[in-house]
Order: sequence, then C-alpha cells, then structure tokens
Amino acid sequence: MTNQDAVTEQSPVGAAARKGDVSSQLDWSLIESPARSAFVAQLDRDLLRQSSTLQRVVDLAAALAGSEFAQISLIGDEQFVPVAYGMECPDGPQTSPPEDSLCSVTMATGASLVIREAATHPWVCQLAPVTSGKVGSYLGVPLRTEGGYLIGALCVFDTHQSPWPDHLARALEDLVSFAAREIELIASVEAQLLSVRELTSIIQTIVAPVEVSPPPGVEVIGRFRSADVGGDWYEWTPLDGCCAITIGDVAGHGLESVATMAKLKSYARAYALESHEPAETLTRISRALGVVTTNEMATIIDTRYDTRSRQLRYASAGHPPPLILRKGHCFFAPLQPGPPIGFGLSGATNHALSLQQGDIVALYTDGLFELRNVDIDSALEALRAKAEEILGAVTTLEQLADLLIQARLSDTNDDACLVLLRC
Repeated sequence: MTNQDAVTEQSPVGAAARKGDVSSQLDWSLIESPARSAFVAQLDRDLLRQSSTLQRVVDLAAALAGSEFAQISLIGDEQFVPVAYGMECPDGPQTSPPEDSLCSVTMATGASLVIREAATHPWVCQLAPVTSGKVGSYLGVPLRTEGGYLIGALCVFDTHQSPWPDHLARALEDLVSFAAREIELIASVEAQLLSVRELTSIIQTIVAPVEVSPPPGVEVIGRFRSADVGGDWYEWTPLDGCCAITIGDVAGHGLESVATMAKLKSYARAYALESHEPAETLTRISRALGVVTTNEMATIIDTRYDTRSRQLRYASAGHPPPLILRKGHCFFAPLQPGPPIGFGLSGATNHALSLQQGDIVALYTDGLFELRNVDIDSALEALRAKAEEILGAVTTLEQLADLLIQARLSDTNDDACLVLLRC
C-alpha cells in the first residue's frame, strides 16, 4: 500500500456526492461498488476473528498511537469488526448506515483521516460514536487490498482529544498493508475451501448408491465421511432374493481417483446384475479397468447376501475382512484376500459364512481404522473393540452407523466409507 497524504480537520477532500450535507466533500461513490461489497460478504468471519496476524496489527496500532482503542472494520452492506484492542468485538454486524460510521467516512476520504477533536469536526461530530462520548479523537487508515478493493479501515481512537503526531498516519499506513495481505490470504483460503466443499458434494453424489430398497427382511445403511478428495466408494444392488454390496478404495487422491472410482462403481453394479459370484466379479472388474496400462490400483470387497439361506458370500481384492456384529460381540469373517485391483493378477477366493437372524455385517474402507506406525492387525482390533463398545450403547442401525463413522479411529485424514447390512 502506498502512503497517502493524511486528511486533517484543515484539509477537506473528495468530490461532492451529497449536496447540502456537511459531508458533501466526501466521495461516497468510493464505497458503493457492488463488487467491493461482494468481496467483503464472502469473507469467512470465523477465520477473520481467529487471525492472529490481524489481532497483532490492531495491538501494534494501539501501541504506536498510545491510544485506548484500536480496531479493524470491514464494511460491505454492513459493518463488521473482526478484531479489536481495548474492547470486545461486537457479536454481530453493525447495521447502521455506512455514512454513520467513522470508518466509512475514512473510506470516503480516500486517504488517512486524522481527527484530533471529534466533537468539532463537521464530518463526524453528529455521528453516534462521537455524540455518545465513545470517540473524542480518531485516526483511521483506509484498508485497500492489492486487488483494488476498498474494504474497510484500521483505526485508533480515544474517548478524549489526542494530539496525534503527523508521522503516525504514515506509520499506520505501513502497518495496514499487513492486514490487507492477511485478509486477501483468508479470502484465498475461503475460495479453496469452497471449491473443496463443492467437489466433496459432487463426490458424495458419486459415492452414494442409486436409491433402491434392499430385498425384504434386510436393512442396508451406508455412510461416507469426506476428509480429502479421495476414491472411497460403495454400491449395493438388490437382486432376486439377494443383495449385492461392493465397497472399495482407490489409491491416491484427486480427480483421477474420483474418475477411477466412478468407473469401478459402474462395473460393480453391471457385473452384480449379471449374477456373477464375488471372485468372478472382481476378476471382471480388473480386466475392464485395464489396469496394466493405466497404473490404477484399488482394493475392493464384493459380497452377496442370500435372504433365503442367510448366507454371506464374499471375495476380496486386497480389502480388509467383513466385521460381523452378533449379540453384543464382534468378530472378523475369515478371509483370504487376493491381490488388489491393478496388479494385472487374479486370485480372489470365494468365501461363505452363515449368518444368524439379527446379525450385522459391516463393510468399510481403511479410512475408518488405519493408524500411522501401527500394524494393520492392531488397527483392525481397535476397530473391532470400538464397534463392540458402540453396539452395546445403541438401539438402531442408524445410530450404529453414525457413531462408527464418527469414531475417527484413523489418524490418516483419509476418506471413509461404511456399509451396514442387518439380516
């Protein structure tokens, strides 16, 4: 930010914007830009309040001025004070008209504003902060981003008259540049978070299976927890007297993983409808993906639950075993996994397990349990113990699914999928 000549009581500035008013020499068009207001409106107020950089700016401003109070005000359609010195920040926005704010007056001057005796200054003497005695003297510096948006002001003020030295405005102009850069950084972070949220919404749409009812006598619930732009997914397909459930985890992150995930889901559903057994389904998925040439890799477990025999058939391509929840106890289904999808190899083995009425089958991805520096067997045992603990404290399948996905046993900041089937 370049230094500008400070405006004092003796040097009114600006083009006339409101004829017949004592403030007619202020240029209110400087703060009437819709783009400027939109920029302020999209700023994340929680991030602004939490910024230690902005807080240090107002603390240092107060120290340089030797003033009682200092604050940063951001003004869009309303005024918002994210950080302050010597007082509490208002809980909500200040909805008074912009022209009733000393910081708005500062913005309308287009330069730093030095007011040593507020009660006699024609631009501010009738404003509520002055008439109430809260502001006796004031020094404000417009806050302009490098992108050109005039978004607010950094100000210091006292309840009494203060002989602000001439060099103080220049010092605060240098200081306010740090605040401007921090606010633009927060805006950039917020834009990135918005993009991630939008992408996460798209991913959740892809991950969620087509809304279909499972066969009679079966409950199926799925949950997805997004922590990164990854490739965790699940799919279930009702068949004649049977329910096919597939869950998988694509290696890596980003849009490439999401694209692979979408392909795997479509393959899994197509081969389930063709009534292939789980091991054959995994072989066909591997062939369809063309993994030898594309270097894509994923783990998948494919299952079929027969509602008539209560038999669970399943096969794994590098994926962890089903967790069986039975009458307050939990155990893992026996499993001999084949190689993950992506090695150009086959070898998945079909398994069968007879279930009892009321049994719950949990299928999941490693984002639910994986721990850094902990072997997989120990991490799986922690998941089993947690599931057993939660099982004794819930009454519905929905509660169980919610508590398991929220347990966050994993410390890898990875996506997690969970599917529960109760027979």
